[in-house]
Amino acid sequence: MNRFALHTIALLTLAACNEPTPPAAPADRPAFSTMASVACPASPTFTVSDEASLRAALAAASPGAVIAIRGMVGIAADVFVETPNVTLTCASAGAGLFALSPSLDALILVDLGGSGAVVDGLVLDASAVSVNGFGAYFAGDAFGPGLPVPNVRFTHNTVTCGPGGCTLLAGTSGAVISNNTFTSAGSFTGVHVQLGVDNLDSVRIEGNTIVATAPSTDFRFGGIRVVGARHVVIRDNIVTGPWANSLSLATLSTSTITNNQLNGAAIYGIGLTRNPLLTTFVLNSTFSSNVVHGAASGGIFARKACGNVFAGNNLQGNGSNIGLIFPDTSGANTVVGNPSLVVDNGAYDCNGDGVNDPNIITGAGAVMHGVNLGRVVSDAVVSSNRLQ
Repeated sequence: MNRFALHTIALLTLAACNEPTPPAAPADRPAFSTMASVACPASPTFTVSDEASLRAALAAASPGAVIAIRGMVGIAADVFVETPNVTLTCASAGAGLFALSPSLDALILVDLGGSGAVVDGLVLDASAVSVNGFGAYFAGDAFGPGLPVPNVRFTHNTVTCGPGGCTLLAGTSGAVISNNTFTSAGSFTGVHVQLGVDNLDSVRIEGNTIVATAPSTDFRFGGIRVVGARHVVIRDNIVTGPWANSLSLATLSTSTITNNQLNGAAIYGIGLTRNPLLTTFVLNSTFSSNVVHGAASGGIFARKACGNVFAGNNLQGNGSNIGLIFPDTSGANTVVGNPSLVVDNGAYDCNGDGVNDPNIITGAGAVMHGVNLGRVVSDAVVSSNRLQ
């Protein structure tokens, strides 16, 4: 990962009471007065209402502290969480942070030492963060090679994404991203989770609504992007709009992708190994009961995929009525009960025994072999050297 510009932080004395009135959010910023009620804590360790008191609370926080934010607070530099098991949350519904400067890497940055940190029930507006930033939230080893920052939780937040993305988590085994709403006006990537120095284990991405109102800007990525992980659960998410791919997954094993509603992708609803330069495979994972509609080039594209099960997915209503595409670097996958067109060019030697392993397809509406669909977009890898 790239090193970020280190922001010098002047820690100020935390006011115990009579906090100053924070500056008002810009007039065009929504007040979120109609958002669903959030259960804010009754007795937080600290209550803050401006940037200075927030930084002071984080500096003073012991492990397990709860910091509640009152109102919408403008942030001019990254807010670092470097103490374990700290919670950032709301003092009342609709509270949160917004970016005052495009130079931020993220509104909230959970760095080494911040394992177990929780961000819950906040409104986070990263629309002013530049395309070089990570959006509303980053968790990982910000200044090093990608050392672990495990067991972070990002839950019940309302996020306006930045042009660079919505969130980035790197090296965060055990992370939970659940019950959030993300809205992007055209981001590089969406909810993005990737390996650090080691592969990830047991990440859960559940119950989120992730909306693009304009096309995303990299064909490899998507509304949800996971790379370099095992035992991942991606469940009950709603991903809509012209993300390049609603889900973009790579270097994944023994994972469960189920009950997701994926609508309107610019390329694929579920894209496996969309970066052609990756040499590792998606292995032994289950894709079940997902609904994919309106993806321009097909429901599921399964490059470098071996031993996976595709069962009971609704893949109708995608480009050319193509439900599933297996390129030549796929094999030993099982397809059950997908009543749409399957393009099967795969018979890859998945176990290295010198014998090709064909895909096993039952219940499909039609199966076509030897079909050259051509490139839907250029395979040139663009833009970022920090995202995978």
